[in-house]
Amino acid sequence: MHRASVLRSSLTLSHLNKKYLLGNRLAHLEMTRHLHSTTSSSSNNGNTKRGSTKKRYATTALIASATASVSYAGYFFFSSAAIPAVSGESVTEETDAKRKTAVFKEQLSSDPTFGYEYVGFDSYPGIELDDGTGVATAELKAASVKNVASALDAAGFDENMRGDKSESTTLNPNHALRLGLGACPTYGCPFLPSDVHYNDQTKLALEELRKKTITADDNKSSLLKTSGTEKAATLTLIGYKGGRMEDQINQDRAFVLSPFMYRNIMKEDSKVRPVARLLGVFDGHARLGEKVSEYVVKTLPALLGSKLVAKEELSNQEIGKILQDTFVEIDASSPADPSGGCTASIVLQIDSNIYIANAGDSRSFVAVHIIDPISKAETTHLIYGTREDKPHLSFERLRVEAMGGNVYIPPGGKGTTRVLYQDPTTGSTSGLAMSRSLGDWDAGDVGVVPDPTIAILNIKDIKSKVIEKLNTSCQDKAKEVEIDPATGESIPSSDCATYGENDVKVFTFSATDGLLDYIPENSIAEHVAKGLYNNKEAEQNIHLLTACEDLIYAAAQGWQEDKGGRYRDDIAISVADLESDP
Repeated sequence: MHRASVLRSSLTLSHLNKKYLLGNRLAHLEMTRHLHSTTSSSSNNGNTKRGSTKKRYATTALIASATASVSYAGYFFFSSAAIPAVSGESVTEETDAKRKTAVFKEQLSSDPTFGYEYVGFDSYPGIELDDGTGVATAELKAASVKNVASALDAAGFDENMRGDKSESTTLNPNHALRLGLGACPTYGCPFLPSDVHYNDQTKLALEELRKKTITADDNKSSLLKTSGTEKAATLTLIGYKGGRMEDQINQDRAFVLSPFMYRNIMKEDSKVRPVARLLGVFDGHARLGEKVSEYVVKTLPALLGSKLVAKEELSNQEIGKILQDTFVEIDASSPADPSGGCTASIVLQIDSNIYIANAGDSRSFVAVHIIDPISKAETTHLIYGTREDKPHLSFERLRVEAMGGNVYIPPGGKGTTRVLYQDPTTGSTSGLAMSRSLGDWDAGDVGVVPDPTIAILNIKDIKSKVIEKLNTSCQDKAKEVEIDPATGESIPSSDCATYGENDVKVFTFSATDGLLDYIPENSIAEHVAKGLYNNKEAEQNIHLLTACEDLIYAAAQGWQEDKGGRYRDDIAISVADLESDP
């Protein structure tokens, strides 16, 4: 078995007081595959997202408020408040002569480590102003379909690229035709995730990256052309929901656009523009959920880009409104009839500004990686993380119940809370494990909405605040002087490092709950940073793609330990450094 003896690192988990050793990940996956190929249980692809006994863990001081070894639902009830996130209905009413309108009310919050303040708001207009957000009107659906078609035309999509023929392209992309069967869109060629275990070419390429038989500049590797570089990457692993392995469907989708050349959507843009990036993950659920997540991956960059380019200069509030409109229009035009939906968690970078929009229980994060200029010691800290939109959250539950829906809260906190709705394909009552999503029109009848929470951060401000905090902390500590016993004179400390711009790096990642349910956010950030900022001369350096692979296998091992091979969720991750040249 290839590289079974390789132990690159281990990620500490609270689960069963064990460590999931990354060096053993292949053995566990092979075991899982064998179990899947021999089981005779029926496929469960049509069920809404499961999670009744998932475990959720947090182990560092940054996430100290999350209790180790609590149940998945328990984690939500005792949420990891140490990571700042947008929450609540932060919308006020403004009345003119004709009607009430929603005005985003900004929330100010800060991370607990460095005190960096960010701006956020909830784009949902509020219960009082809700005119049926969860269920698009016929007029909105028609307008949204028209807007999406226009955006795809402007982005250069041909019939093959927008049809149903290319469902697997996000899983097994072809470099020259990454998004479909035609040329790349005008906004650029996205990196798309390949399966780390069930795609033989990908598995071989990752092994070669580990052995360093190929490099980042090696054109022989299709993986380096399709799924990532040293500074941006995305990978996936298909899950297992019962039945034959060959019948499984990966409903997770993801992409990274670095650069995101949205200015080219309407016309060829010759001006020198600020750096732009776009990445995200989209976790499909329910029967045909993969069709919705695939649709979102194909349409979101074009629709978002076409709205961004419509005006030369945009304020942060205007970009926030564009993000909301994009989510709502994609929801209204998605192939969610008769069934299906997906999460959406995206990160948009325009110059030094970072815009994060989230609907559902996938999540996106912004983190900093710090290198001590003297000792070269490295640390990684989370600055921001989106919340998980769960129906038991106070404002979410109020909305669902105001719309006539019911929130299921499992007794004793064992399981995850759900919005109950009638499944259109079976007529039975189903439970959706989130309060916001794209698609899920039947759940929209009872208060599940597509409107995202939005946060706005700034790279320069993050670096400035972190550097200020680091230098001030060291200087304060240096004031504690020692006394020279021979002379009685004070000896000031002289080992203070002076941190500068190059000592603090800013990066982002998005992940579906198949990864987040078993790997703590801080562990993901730390391991991603090893891939992004490795010392190329060091013997144990790792590539960003293999760092993502490590995390996926560690999560898969968690599923294997917890479920005994009976169930594993799909897993997807997207990562990008936010300061390198795209």
